[in-house]
Amino acid sequence: MQATFGIGGHGLLLAPSPDSRVMVTEDLDLVVMRGEREIARITPGDEPACGDAVWFAAGIARFGDGGPMLELAEGVDFEAVFLKIDTGMAHVEWSALAGGVMVELPINVVLVPAQPGDADPYFELHAPGGRDEFISFMPRPVSADALVINPAPYQRLVKTGKTPDQIPFTECAYEYDGKKWRQIFYAVPLPNDETVVVRAQAAEPHVELLFQAAEAAATSLVPLR
Repeated sequence: MQATFGIGGHGLLLAPSPDSRVMVTEDLDLVVMRGEREIARITPGDEPACGDAVWFAAGIARFGDGGPMLELAEGVDFEAVFLKIDTGMAHVEWSALAGGVMVELPINVVLVPAQPGDADPYFELHAPGGRDEFISFMPRPVSADALVINPAPYQRLVKTGKTPDQIPFTECAYEYDGKKWRQIFYAVPLPNDETVVVRAQAAEPHVELLFQAAEAAATSLVPLR
């Protein structure tokens, strides 16, 4: 079993099991899920993580004095949740790593990992309980300035522009199965004239959540090379 994504933050670098999903809560806890069940939770501490985990109760550990606390659900073994945990990392907010990039992990969206052997090395970010409402990451071997995103024949162009960080975006709208849907595309420039397109699609009431999460992911995306 091999990790297909990593989670960094608060001095930790986590390699979750490939069948795990993760989400950052409003309280900035990192929740690890299998299906709809919460199997682990990490609560940031006053200090970044350092040293080995110190277990002071069944399923409860802390990483250093004042560091993050790990709580496992009853009956869940550590090895079933994490393949590896390293400490002493840079003190950043919760971030997701995969496919040579790192992005800030937005609040209240569920990270769904790629599976071992998938052609696409990136994870997706899903709206909780949403159907076909997600954020995807699409690498393109052209520069962001040369990339042209045109609406599909069934879509209408809503607007184009740039974020305050000068990342181009294109927003579209369409109707499907009696519902009004929206899509937004951010063209994030990478070195060597490459681009990652961050695409979000959603219907109400998840448009605002996923559009804000997509902008946060696009503006925080950095290459790991």
